[in-house]
Amino acid sequence: MNKFVICSFLFFSSLFTLEEQELIWDDTGPSVLEFNTYLQEAIADEDWWAVVDYASLISYHFPQSPFAEETAFIMGEAYFKMNQLELANESFTAYLNHTTSPKHFEDAVRYKFTIAEQFRNGAKKPLFGSHKLPKIVSGKEDAIQIYDDVITTLPHHEMAIQSLLGKAQLQTEFEEFKLGLETLELLIRRFPKHDAAAQAYVAKSHIYLMQCHERSLDPALLDQADVNLNKFRLAFPRESRIVEVENDLAQMRELFAQHLFETGKFFEKTKKVPASLIYYSKVISTYPNTQAAENAKAKLEILQGSFVNEPEQDVAQLDLPVE
Repeated sequence: MNKFVICSFLFFSSLFTLEEQELIWDDTGPSVLEFNTYLQEAIADEDWWAVVDYASLISYHFPQSPFAEETAFIMGEAYFKMNQLELANESFTAYLNHTTSPKHFEDAVRYKFTIAEQFRNGAKKPLFGSHKLPKIVSGKEDAIQIYDDVITTLPHHEMAIQSLLGKAQLQTEFEEFKLGLETLELLIRRFPKHDAAAQAYVAKSHIYLMQCHERSLDPALLDQADVNLNKFRLAFPRESRIVEVENDLAQMRELFAQHLFETGKFFEKTKKVPASLIYYSKVISTYPNTQAAENAKAKLEILQGSFVNEPEQDVAQLDLPVE
């Protein structure tokens, strides 16, 4: 029988007495030094569940002992080694919140950041938070909260920069576009010359383009995307990824131009040729470097010739949609 089984039996059978529903420690039992010895042996043997058990015993029954100060971190590491990411994060959070001067402060934050990254990349949580149940629950929402913990705890650290990027990526994935843009803008303000700021400009550009596909076209999006490109050029004039943002903006302009062109085609089909001429002309004047503008030019050449001999129509009566 191993030491842990022996100690557990003694611990729960002989060393406690039941008084008013509480377990009272019997001073004749193993000392905190003995339990710490067993804990260190379990760590050396990589017996992680034993590590958790011994650390829990020390923390619960010897809370004032110096050994108890690091038990939450030790448990977090053990859970992490066993890929129990949710439990690991809880332990590291407890360590950071309840330890007066955490010896492993930055290491605990780094573990939390790593857990967030794993959740963002698809790692699952077990059902109902039980390690005995299958891991089928997405951890991406947890990742956002963990990223926030890292950003708050080490606001100017490299991990905070990467946390802002990871958080914005998840917000975009959840179609929380406004929140994603706010996160990226925060990154740019805090770290204006960091390479991650350049990544943020590119990510913002992608979000603007995505919104054009996801919902009805809002002219404000085009203006915001144009401002984003100009700021990117000013901040990183030699950045090769400017081309990527320019391409996004070009695609957006094409979408807006195509929308106007389709409106012109609608009026053409409904025999409201003057209205269609207005829209085709607007495509050319507003979005001159688009394929839709080329198509509008071709339409105008045909319609203007045929419209010369048509009776005049009052454009005000054509029920033009408001742009």
